[in-house]
Amino acid sequence: MAKNATQGSSFNKFFPKPGEGYERVFTQEKKGFAEAKLKKDGKDLAMLAISDAASDVTGGISATKKFEKSVTKIAGYPAVDVGTTQTAVLVSDRYQVKVLSRSPAFSKTDRQAWIQRFDLAGLSKLKK
Repeated sequence: MAKNATQGSSFNKFFPKPGEGYERVFTQEKKGFAEAKLKKDGKDLAMLAISDAASDVTGGISATKKFEKSVTKIAGYPAVDVGTTQTAVLVSDRYQVKVLSRSPAFSKTDRQAWIQRFDLAGLSKLKK
């Protein structure tokens, strides 16, 4: 991770707030990344994550490349599905917001709805 990557703790305030029977449990926080479990009735439904893609390079290909040909938008941001269990958006060409299903009952529609519960507008204003 590059030196200019955003501290993971800076992302926490942009995660969806718990409520309506849902519980949010932060599970990992490091430079460039923060993750939380979404639970209901004691069951893991999904993982919620924000990562700083500015320095996330895998095999020489930027993590943001997958968004270049996106024709789908969620809350105005380019969106992609990764396999059948992940949905992600790219905010400000830098921050990847991802929801991963951990239960068969948590659908693509659920993932898209939960992405919209993040404070994406606030995240887009985060100092780079």
